[in-house]
Amino acid sequence: MTVEIDPFPVAALLDRYSLGKQAVYNRIDALDIKTFKQGNKSYITASDVELLDQLHDHISAGGKMDDFKSPLAELVSSPLDRLDTSSRLVDRLDTTTGQPDLALGEVVQLVEAIARHLRPTEPLQHLKALEEAAAAGWLLSSSEVEGLIGCKPRVKSGESQFTRGSFSFVRSGKIGNQSGWKVVRVN
Repeated sequence: MTVEIDPFPVAALLDRYSLGKQAVYNRIDALDIKTFKQGNKSYITASDVELLDQLHDHISAGGKMDDFKSPLAELVSSPLDRLDTSSRLVDRLDTTTGQPDLALGEVVQLVEAIARHLRPTEPLQHLKALEEAAAAGWLLSSSEVEGLIGCKPRVKSGESQFTRGSFSFVRSGKIGNQSGWKVVRVN
């Protein structure tokens, strides 16, 4: 079945596959497809419909959702598939253009997230950066520390120091609206 409508209304999938609403949404959830709203109707992309068509063919041939492997998904598998999309920046569409409705700050965040996943990284680069910050006595913001160690620096109540691996982070004032952290090498 070819798809000529993009975005494709989720309601049309009921007739397309002769299924009930819950069965359609079970398939959408199983494929981790993100629906988006325009007005009060839900839509998916044409490529998502093609993936659902493949799943429908697989199930019609006696297969199960659990053992479905999409040829399309295997072809495009990359580190970008692991991008954190929890912020749902691209889930809002402008109802007049059908394009993502993003503010400039959100576009910058999205580009930075993509760039982090595209740039080849040296496995020990974050440790070298922490070593350099400790040696120079630099103060790092909470977001800079999070970018280097992979989690937000948090201290227990009444304490001012957070330790992770070979480094301690001592809260030392503010940098803008974030806490400032001095990096100290643990021996």
